[in-house]
Amino acid sequence: MPKPLDLDFRNWRLWMAITCLLIAGTLLPYKVSVTLTPSLKHRVYWLTRNPDRVGRGEYVLFHDKELAARIGMKKSEDMMKLVGCNEGDQLTVDAEKKFYCNGEYLVRAKDLSLKGAPLQHFAFNGMVPKGAMFVMGEHKDSYDSRYFGFVDKSRILAKAYPIF
Repeated sequence: MPKPLDLDFRNWRLWMAITCLLIAGTLLPYKVSVTLTPSLKHRVYWLTRNPDRVGRGEYVLFHDKELAARIGMKKSEDMMKLVGCNEGDQLTVDAEKKFYCNGEYLVRAKDLSLKGAPLQHFAFNGMVPKGAMFVMGEHKDSYDSRYFGFVDKSRILAKAYPIF
């Protein structure tokens, strides 16, 4: 007569842990993003792929190969930023390089990078075009739309929700 399967509790826990790690390793790259730069306050984000709408004050993960090459990003062409001004909103910049969305202060552009190189400023006054967004970091030294301009919404990979 065959011997019944004897499951040791410790082995069962080990196999469950391995199974959970395999599932998490398969799913998490599509659901969780970690940002290591000080550009944003939060470091870990939950992602919802293919968002149908993105609004002001929401975080987005977007892909921009040309921008990544221009700023010397080597490992990834994906960037996480906050939508500061959305299509249809009124974006203005004053003589002091302060950006406003619908009259609300957003951020100020700097003249020099951290390495002392001159920074080109995005100069725009008017309605944000359809399909575009002004993205920004939450750190004064973030490289964002203050310097490279609008990001096309077609480049959005995911809407991101901060975890911590």
